[in-house]
Amino acid sequence: MIEIISHNHASELISLSGAYLEQNESENNLPIGLAYRLAEDPYYYTSELPLLLSVLEQGRVVGVAVMTPPKKIILSRIDTDIQAAVVCLVDYLYGIDVPIPGIVGPAAEAQTFSDCWIEGRIGVSAKLNKRMRVFEARTVANLSLSLGKMRFARMDDHSLMARWIVGLSEVIGEPVSIDSAKRRTKKLIKNQELYIWDNEGPVSIAGVSRPMRNGTTIGLVYTPPEHRGKGYATSCVLLLTKKLLSDGYSFCSLYTDLSNPTSNSIYTKIGYVPIGDALELDFLPSE
Repeated sequence: MIEIISHNHASELISLSGAYLEQNESENNLPIGLAYRLAEDPYYYTSELPLLLSVLEQGRVVGVAVMTPPKKIILSRIDTDIQAAVVCLVDYLYGIDVPIPGIVGPAAEAQTFSDCWIEGRIGVSAKLNKRMRVFEARTVANLSLSLGKMRFARMDDHSLMARWIVGLSEVIGEPVSIDSAKRRTKKLIKNQELYIWDNEGPVSIAGVSRPMRNGTTIGLVYTPPEHRGKGYATSCVLLLTKKLLSDGYSFCSLYTDLSNPTSNSIYTKIGYVPIGDALELDFLPSE
């Protein structure tokens, strides 16, 4: 029998389901990383309380779903019959009448959830937004670096970094306002989670997000158009990965967009290996 357990606080989800998520920590980096952040601050990502769900089969954790409204719901890997678990999860979500704008998760789980969510729902369709691959690095290659050096972003970088985050958000198809970017940038700089590759001024960035028990995740990799083609992003991600591994993390993970062969080849060259594929789908009104 499959049951859905709703948690009032992310620490409860970690207590029940953290060990399950850590069995495939890199592939589950999104839900477990979100849970750790939300355990520190339930309003870290949005102004609404998160939805925190564990999926159990005969008392054994077989999956997790996390959502920070109004963002998409995030699925972990599901360690049982995916169809059966997802049907129960979708029925539960119907019962609490929560809007679900989309789904992000491992490819099989996300596709199954999408099919179940729109089945029988008049006026709703699913649109594939992104095919992604999860990568993991436990060592890094010895590559020559571009001119420049890596450093923390500082408050005097704030305005430029906010504009770059707006630029990145447009590239990945998730546009944000400059005000939102400024708030996020301020938080990243304060937490020392944003790194700049500096060659007589900032030329590329990479960020650290969602630290887990054994690993952490790299994101916010962006080089503005005028600085591309010089290997700055490769150098920045390589040194940042090396730093994080030397700081004591067992691994670094990251997502790539499979439609961008350049970034996929960069990370492979650095030492990242593919762990699994993921999908991001939007739920939209049917035309």
